[in-house]
Amino acid sequence: MKKVLFMIAMAVSMTQMSAQTEGGKYFEPKSEFNDKPFVFSNRGETEAILKLNAAYNKMDAKACLSLTTEKVKYTDFEGNKMVMTQQDWEGFFAQHQSVNWVIKSIVPIRIKDSDPSSGVIVMGTETRVSKDGKVWKKELTELFMFDLNMKINSLTQYAQEIK
Repeated sequence: MKKVLFMIAMAVSMTQMSAQTEGGKYFEPKSEFNDKPFVFSNRGETEAILKLNAAYNKMDAKACLSLTTEKVKYTDFEGNKMVMTQQDWEGFFAQHQSVNWVIKSIVPIRIKDSDPSSGVIVMGTETRVSKDGKVWKKELTELFMFDLNMKINSLTQYAQEIK
């Protein structure tokens, strides 16, 4: 009897729990979205990043470009701002023997009650071997932004050396 009462109590308490569906806050005083929380997004961002990861590791500039807008605003880990085009993808890959981007996590987010444009926080490691044999290896935290057409239009990168 005690087991049955315990099971009923557990079932009732589980129905009383509610999952958190929002959190954090967006702070941009001049924005209409100031002080709004973030929510998870589910427009296919995770799948798009996984496709980008596969194309990137194959050094397939054409496939990478198919997942991005014609011009991608890019801020690298040193704070350099640039706009990447198809030629930039091709030039980047031409400098390297190999690249290996290993993703540890993907978190798709957007601002609650906003248009469906979204961002993805991606954490991982990347190793680049240039044609002259130099090895570049870093832990990365990257913020990819998606436009309304589910194309990546912005990337901001933060890095830490791996020793």
